[in-house]
Amino acid sequence: MKEKNHVSWYYNAKKEINPVYWERYKKYLNLDQGFSTEVIKTMDISTDEIMDMLGDPRQGKGYSIKGLIIGDVQSGKTSTYTALVNKAADAGYKIIILLTGTIEKLRKQTQGRLDAGFIGLDSSALAKDKKNIYIGVGNIDPSVSGWSITSTTNDFNKNIASQFSGQLKSITAPVLFVLKKNKSIMEKLYEWLKKFNQDSNGKVNAPMLLIDDEADNASVNTRKEDDTPTAINKSIRMLLSLFTHSNYVAFTATPYANIFINPDTDDDMLNDDLFPGDFIYALEPPTNYIGAVSIFNSEGKHHYMLKENSDCSKYLPEKYKKDDDPQIMPESLKEAIVSFFITNAVRDLRGHKSTHRTMLINISRFINVQEKVKRDIEDFVRSYQTEIRNYCHLGKKALERPDVSYIKYVYDKNFATITKEQLNGEEMFSWEAVQEALDEAVSPIVVRTVNGGNAAKNLNYDDNEDEGLRLIAVGGYSLSRGLTLEGLNISYFYRNSKMYDTLMQMGRWFGYRNHYADLCQIWMSKESTDWYEHISMASEELKRDVRRMTDADLTPREFGLSVRNDINSLLVTAINKMRYTEQTEVIVGLDGSAIDTPNFYKAPKINRENYELVTEWVDNLYKKGYEPADVKKEDLALKNVQFLRVDKSEIIDLIKRYNSHYWNLNFNTESIVKALNKNDENMNSWDVLIATGDGKATQFGSNLLVKPIIRQFYLPHPDKNGISIVHRRLANVNYAKGGLTKNEEKAIREKAIELRPDSKKDSSLNQDEYFNTGIKRRPLLVIMPVLLNPSDDDKEMEDIKKKIVSEYANNNNLWVGLEIGIPSIGNKKRITYRYTINMIKVRELLNVDDDYIEETGDDELYE
Repeated sequence: MKEKNHVSWYYNAKKEINPVYWERYKKYLNLDQGFSTEVIKTMDISTDEIMDMLGDPRQGKGYSIKGLIIGDVQSGKTSTYTALVNKAADAGYKIIILLTGTIEKLRKQTQGRLDAGFIGLDSSALAKDKKNIYIGVGNIDPSVSGWSITSTTNDFNKNIASQFSGQLKSITAPVLFVLKKNKSIMEKLYEWLKKFNQDSNGKVNAPMLLIDDEADNASVNTRKEDDTPTAINKSIRMLLSLFTHSNYVAFTATPYANIFINPDTDDDMLNDDLFPGDFIYALEPPTNYIGAVSIFNSEGKHHYMLKENSDCSKYLPEKYKKDDDPQIMPESLKEAIVSFFITNAVRDLRGHKSTHRTMLINISRFINVQEKVKRDIEDFVRSYQTEIRNYCHLGKKALERPDVSYIKYVYDKNFATITKEQLNGEEMFSWEAVQEALDEAVSPIVVRTVNGGNAAKNLNYDDNEDEGLRLIAVGGYSLSRGLTLEGLNISYFYRNSKMYDTLMQMGRWFGYRNHYADLCQIWMSKESTDWYEHISMASEELKRDVRRMTDADLTPREFGLSVRNDINSLLVTAINKMRYTEQTEVIVGLDGSAIDTPNFYKAPKINRENYELVTEWVDNLYKKGYEPADVKKEDLALKNVQFLRVDKSEIIDLIKRYNSHYWNLNFNTESIVKALNKNDENMNSWDVLIATGDGKATQFGSNLLVKPIIRQFYLPHPDKNGISIVHRRLANVNYAKGGLTKNEEKAIREKAIELRPDSKKDSSLNQDEYFNTGIKRRPLLVIMPVLLNPSDDDKEMEDIKKKIVSEYANNNNLWVGLEIGIPSIGNKKRITYRYTINMIKVRELLNVDDDYIEETGDDELYE
């Protein structure tokens, strides 16, 4: 294992650093970009901390640092790494390489931002014969500048670079390369650096910073360890190996693939892989950032944005071919488009006429299907544009037209109901004002596909700066990676991707919506909403682990990281990024989390056996001398029946005999038992809680009368022997307080809030937070008597669901689920268990075919 030998250097070095680059960038953010002083201060602190984790450019001894920066989707990572570039230049870094995604439009967009935020010169000025070459920071202080060998018109080109054939180390200013992840281009840069800049040892002896934006995209080696690495992964490692002083800093909002890189992979030519073994740093978004927790948590501030579009399944079924034709346009899509019309009118009335506005429609990965969808939408939009132009200036008489009447229906349903809290100081206008403004607002709207190589042409915001572009963008992968959709206010999403990272990157609706957050809508199915809620929990859990690791002064090589997985519906990342071949080992972290059993067998026999097992087990607790705790005497936080300090052997006895559905992969009873048997410390004494809900009081064993919890269920795969709880979580957050005194519960709650970023201090706690603060508590077993009701979202399955319920006769039709919560154990080795699943099991659990398994997870095969 690589030793931790990094020494803090940056804070002491600051007294000798003249921060000319950083100071002018700071002024640019404030004066030109409108960043508040508080936001800039936060960025200053975080980039100082990151700089200190990099190598010291003044150091004679060589080094190779690898780290990972986690930021939220659309939260301003570009501004942060631009700040880092400026500080690196001030500190003495000579060569800065920035890798963008695989799309040229994204590379150009990033180059333009670095031109404005770091170089200060328009890199395309010569090509476009511009007279004024100064932009951004160059207008603040043109005396300070770096060299950019790439431009907004050209990726790396050896002919242009040959102008710098004199040694790079002889150039006093830092040199910037902005490259897309392309094998040929990266190899050309490597050969050029090697030819003109290597010393007698075959190395480039200059401090280098390589920033890998969207680092989980294309950079991760998806081949088996014995095979040659993938092209981009190999190219990055070759570039790093060329320098005596190298820093690799990966930036991503979806780090799942990056933390799954094998930390021990080594190669004589390429050195170790890109595992962020030296540091991981979690950026905290500003308070005005709208993220997954804010939207998908039922108590989130922006939960109102969600709208349902389950009827889209009739327009495009979950499984279809690239040559299939979409059917009749769903009502939800019509309503979403008309909502976009209305948001344009309202924003005009608010005085935002020259701002960009975008609607995102992401419902297919196939270009052929996208083009057909675009034609359907274009016909719909043009028809409404004509009706609006002809009739919306006629006052009340216009409502005699069905299309205008429908627009008012959508206004009354979605906009007249906006609350004062949602408005947040903005003004909402009457229908009469909106109707009159519709013609001017809607006439400029265009419908375009964004895929493959047309992104630069069709997302031409820069060419519409004066009037503002009003765009309905139809696409897939090209709308899902890095590109900013300016003024995005209506998102229509219907995709069946199963990967955490792909889903999160598709969430272009995250970000900043100042002055129009109240108008934003996100259309998706109930299932997708559940997915995003689950992913947001997993992401927050990972960030808390990162903060715990930092507080303990440990590196990622010393502190095991895991990502919560709910594999019966989602994969953490693409199968090939998790090194799936014929089979895979899935690793689940037990400590610091709570896991339950949200899936049950349909078979009545199995559920009756589980019911009898659990009730008999509870009866035996009494027989062995365990009594329910005196709630008042123990000063417990909950009034439920609770057995305190139960021996671990009893817990193991129940778990190993409980028949957990195989969809509950996190609750793999055999593996859990093995893990508990191996870990004696802090695990010998357990608390047991009997959950209660709103059901009718029912006898539960010989000694207890309980009110069962009530949960809705659905059939994810009607032909399989399983049912799933709606929202995929059986337990309630309140159960996590089991066994805690009031004072203990208060201390844990306060610590959990302390570990949170400032922007999320006020939101309610989730179950895992009661186990991962590091505060000592006993592990917990929760027994959940459950009364299941069919969900009401699928009428076609109603009879089947009622039949499932009616088949149960075990004491008022009770199912029984389990939950275990194991507290984190500080700096000690994490408690994990492994289980192996093969590709047959993956196909079954995900309900996908071989074509889906072979996808990259990033849609590159289709666009």
